[in-house]
Amino acid sequence: MKMTSIFLRNKSLIASILLWATVPSYNHLVAQTKQPVAKPNAPASDNAVTGKSGETARIDSAVVADLPVILATDTIFALQEKLMGHTSSTESAAISPNGKWVATGGWDRKILLYSLDSNGMFKLAQTFTGHNGAITCLAFDAQSTMLASGSKDFSLRVVDVTTGALKFQTMDHRDAITAVEFDASGKFAMTASADGTIRLYDVANPTNNQKPRFYTYGKPVNDLLTAPNGKTFYIANNSNNDVESIDFTGKVYQRFVGVHTMPVNCLALSNNKQMLVTGGNDKSVVIWDIATGKPLKTLLGHGWKVNSVSFSGNDQYLVSTGNDGEVRVWDANTGVCVSVQKNLITAAREAVFTPNMKRMIVAGKMVAQGATYGALVYTTPPIWHAAKTKPVKPEPIKSVTPSTKPTPKPTPKR
Repeated sequence: MKMTSIFLRNKSLIASILLWATVPSYNHLVAQTKQPVAKPNAPASDNAVTGKSGETARIDSAVVADLPVILATDTIFALQEKLMGHTSSTESAAISPNGKWVATGGWDRKILLYSLDSNGMFKLAQTFTGHNGAITCLAFDAQSTMLASGSKDFSLRVVDVTTGALKFQTMDHRDAITAVEFDASGKFAMTASADGTIRLYDVANPTNNQKPRFYTYGKPVNDLLTAPNGKTFYIANNSNNDVESIDFTGKVYQRFVGVHTMPVNCLALSNNKQMLVTGGNDKSVVIWDIATGKPLKTLLGHGWKVNSVSFSGNDQYLVSTGNDGEVRVWDANTGVCVSVQKNLITAAREAVFTPNMKRMIVAGKMVAQGATYGALVYTTPPIWHAAKTKPVKPEPIKSVTPSTKPTPKPTPKR
């Protein structure tokens, strides 16, 4: 009778324990288990896994069998620090190919150069001045020895990152410079501008620039980058919704059309040179197959125009920033948004991954940071850079079975 009474008093507790035991493991992220409902009149998309208000859902493989499991550790972007030092909002950011330098440019007309060691520690190494307008774009050369900067003051400046010496400068453009990049050798720098021209400069031998090398595109240029063939370049303009591959004669070799419904703001190439990603005023991010010129994925979720796009070192992920202040990280293979960072920046202008994928740098307009401004540094999900265990070679097994060979008999003495 006493045992029955104890059982009845603890019946609800026992039921709770049994129910808890049947719940699936939370090693998997099951933030949403309902099948997504397509939005009316939404653009067609290969990724097309969206949740409420355009948010891209995180889907567990138990629900959608053809997507990989997204673990909780896949989505953890922890704020490491704020690179303070600017006195107004940052507009641009760049990381050197060797991963040792990080540069940020701001509306205070300054460029801050940080050294980045193997432990992920940042140290302010140089402060560059000389521009008379906001720093709109930054680029390191392939050898990580020079830094080029373009500005709203129409000027291009190239400095030595080690000594801080000015290597080259010009003010040929008649409007803000919107893009700058080096060629593979580091001897030439190419710029694009809102004045509708693309210019090529010999920064190694400036006397060769007496004869200007430029092409008048005729439309304000939003972004530009060199195509994989090294002979043509992709160009996004502010007059139509297309991206063209052209050369300095104006000949068009390829067009990426039919997806964006408003002008394209930003471009990026995958590291394997097989994909082009674009971000536009229409709030969308599009991944294109360069070989065919066809779209592979259309990524939706930003609430305002997209300002920058960039691939991770292994091309599995890409990051996009928007004027809505959101920084979105996408799985480039599935089109799923795996992380959204917001509330620290009101207008996210540019985001880039370090070459080792351990950190993400974000420039933009910070929220209420007093008299100082800068860039945000996030550590990426641990699973992205978890050390791969080396296979252990098993020790050779020593036999413990006595030998079956007969013991040789001693030779009799004569």
